[in-house]
Amino acid sequence: MKHNALGVGDAIILGLSSSGPSQTIAVSLAALVAASGYAGIVPILICFIPMLGIALAYQRLNRWDQSAGATYSWVARTLNPTLGFLSGWMILLYYTVGTSSLTIPCGTYTLQLLRPDLVDNQLAVGLVGAAWNVLVTLLALLTIQVAARFEWLIAIFEYAVLGLFAVIGIAWVLQGKSTVPLSQDWFTLEGAGGLKGLIGGILVASFMYSGWDAAIYVNEETKDAATNPGRAAIASVIILAVFYSVATFGFQGILSGDDLQKDAGNALAVIAEKLLPGPWSPVMSLVVLTGTVASLQAAVISAARMSFAMAGDRVMPSVLRRTSRRNGAPYAATLAMGAINLIFLALSLSVGSIASALANVVSALGLIALLFYGLTAAAALWQFRGSLTDSIGNFFLGGVMPAIGLLFSLTVIILSVVTEATNMTVLAYGVGAVAVGLILSVIIRLGSGSAFFRTGRSG
Repeated sequence: MKHNALGVGDAIILGLSSSGPSQTIAVSLAALVAASGYAGIVPILICFIPMLGIALAYQRLNRWDQSAGATYSWVARTLNPTLGFLSGWMILLYYTVGTSSLTIPCGTYTLQLLRPDLVDNQLAVGLVGAAWNVLVTLLALLTIQVAARFEWLIAIFEYAVLGLFAVIGIAWVLQGKSTVPLSQDWFTLEGAGGLKGLIGGILVASFMYSGWDAAIYVNEETKDAATNPGRAAIASVIILAVFYSVATFGFQGILSGDDLQKDAGNALAVIAEKLLPGPWSPVMSLVVLTGTVASLQAAVISAARMSFAMAGDRVMPSVLRRTSRRNGAPYAATLAMGAINLIFLALSLSVGSIASALANVVSALGLIALLFYGLTAAAALWQFRGSLTDSIGNFFLGGVMPAIGLLFSLTVIILSVVTEATNMTVLAYGVGAVAVGLILSVIIRLGSGSAFFRTGRSG
């Protein structure tokens, strides 16, 4: 891979694009309202401090070891190699299973612009989304600088337009023009549906935040690799907290709950049509489409870097380690991740409606993200345990904040099961991911001859 290719701004943009507010809100708004009613802003704000604590853990671990494997490498070296492998496995699943939450809107919003009559046709949505996936994978094979420039252009357009519509939505809410009127229930536990609704909303909110860590996976290609990726991760979390709070508050009450569920695949386009009828409505579809394409590219890039790192430790096929002689891009890993994305897209659309597919994927990814985020926080606490009492700053930023992230992750995972905030499909994704990862770790340990499971490092 090409070193010193990206600046701190490029890393922030990759983190923001991976989380992708337009596509994230497009696929999660209906799920958030279904879980927590119109108190969706509550779980978003609750998630902020723990996510910031986890980002601080990433920052400190990145200063210690700049590896494209990030959590995978850090957990293996500090806690346990098998846990490290599981972390890498879950991150790969996040960025591959998660592409179904990206390619579905790619298909939906393209059809919204070109063939509105086919928006509810699952086959059409899947085929168009698959075409976008192929195109983005090919683009990711170019230099990382080209990918970053592409992300910059889309991010400026995406944030400007989405922010404009969010402000208009807030004006509607405050003026009493929204379909669902503003009330104190928008800001209370009771309004969220009690503990069960709150936990369900937190799983969705965790998915909404997740993706900021993409800034870390390009650390080997970033200038000042020990410092800039960590700064980018923290900046991404703060920006996302503000933007998601504003956008959710502005959008969630514009449609009724039933209409929001019915139009789950293209909710933002329908909301835009109501807020600003006429030629502006297709602009929202274009924003979501371009933002989703950018997020899809960031996911392919992140998954490719993770599989590249794991292949170097001989816990993934060595062919994934191949890079282009011309630009250093990990072409084998990029092509492999693009192909896997297409498989998961087909599986997601085969289990039911678009709305149910998106809701299940969103909650499952929130659960998976909490698992590897929690492990990262634990790795940071253990690695730097000896220096936590050196200063107040070390104690608070290196101890208290990551500990909040770890406890938050564990608590939400446990309560999501106890309160039945997750359905069996979501649990199957999450538990199944860990189970398959454990089986693979045993097979690889016995068959590859890699020193990784003895030392946490490549042999």
